[in-house]
Amino acid sequence: FISNDPTWWPAINANIFYSYFIIASFIVVTYDWVLTLGQEVELVWRQRWSLMTVLYLAVRYLGIFYVVLVMLGMSP
Repeated sequence: FISNDPTWWPAINANIFYSYFIIASFIVVTYDWVLTLGQEVELVWRQRWSLMTVLYLAVRYLGIFYVVLVMLGMSP
């Protein structure tokens, strides 16, 4: 069902903006991940594991996982 009612246009525009924002966020996070992967391997993965190592990896990869889930939830 497609409505041409002008009262829905702000909600549609907000949804489109939200979709673009999610895609842009994913691109920025992926770009950051690619740029810093070498440093991450050297400084985090090859070092002795500690609580801070686990917290760093959890924050970093759960964020990426969350964005992917949001993107998949938006797909038709």
